[in-house]
Amino acid sequence: MKKQMYLFFCTMIIISLPGINGLVITNNLKEIKNIAIEDDVPNWKLGDLWTYDVNRFQVVFYASGALIDLDSSIDDFTTELIGYTESSYILKLSGRIKGNFQYESGEGIVLKGNLLYTKASGYAYFRKNDLSSEGIQFVINGITLLTNHPLKIPIPIPIPLTITINLNQSTPRPFIDFPLFDGKQGLINETNISVSIKFESIIFRILSLFFADIPNEIFYEENYDIPMLNYLAETEIISIETGTIDTYNIIFNWNLFGSVYYAPLLGNIVKVETVIEIPDQFKVLCIAELIDYIY
Repeated sequence: MKKQMYLFFCTMIIISLPGINGLVITNNLKEIKNIAIEDDVPNWKLGDLWTYDVNRFQVVFYASGALIDLDSSIDDFTTELIGYTESSYILKLSGRIKGNFQYESGEGIVLKGNLLYTKASGYAYFRKNDLSSEGIQFVINGITLLTNHPLKIPIPIPIPLTITINLNQSTPRPFIDFPLFDGKQGLINETNISVSIKFESIIFRILSLFFADIPNEIFYEENYDIPMLNYLAETEIISIETGTIDTYNIIFNWNLFGSVYYAPLLGNIVKVETVIEIPDQFKVLCIAELIDYIY
């Protein structure tokens, strides 16, 4: 069961890696011709940002008797470099999220709902020298229409709801193993991921005062051992909404189907089409594409 909750967040975090060549380029990939692929670790500067349409993002996982299923899309998911320390970069994450979620505690508590008027925001931290992920806080906040809830009334209830997700690694590891070259094969080191998820609402707090079976908040915490990952990187020219671009198609050999496309010219992931699934443990599905950038 201790497998890869990592890729739930990492699929979103990898969509946040910029690079610098001293120029500001906005939506002009179609004008770029005969540019050689550079394969080293990108540099980042304040103000660099990347915006994506995440057409489908689903995560399902089981742990400690609980089930959490989030099936969503995120419009204008933006990652922006807003600060740095001597060793790390700080990125701000934001977007508009819609979809539905389900929570089952294993002890009779069931929540199901649709995300309405809801935004996603947070911060991600990456190590400068190799872009290893160090940690993430991601918050989903807004109005949710509960279609299944502990109250004994058969109607949906709109409530304010906040879902807070924290992710930390015992050993930071890069999702992309620089430097890259065509045909490169390698290993990504193993690590342990600590994940916490909290559902909270002022409505829960009020109702818990009157109903013993309604918690004032729902909190879940688990650790996952992430094994070494084999990968293959191959150069490929792809077309996305912003134009045609040279990329590395990175394929991981560990129950991962699909591709992650990294563009050295932009220092970032530009397209993701992946699904990972281990029955009764977890499933992560992500389909996303770059739609705008300043770099």
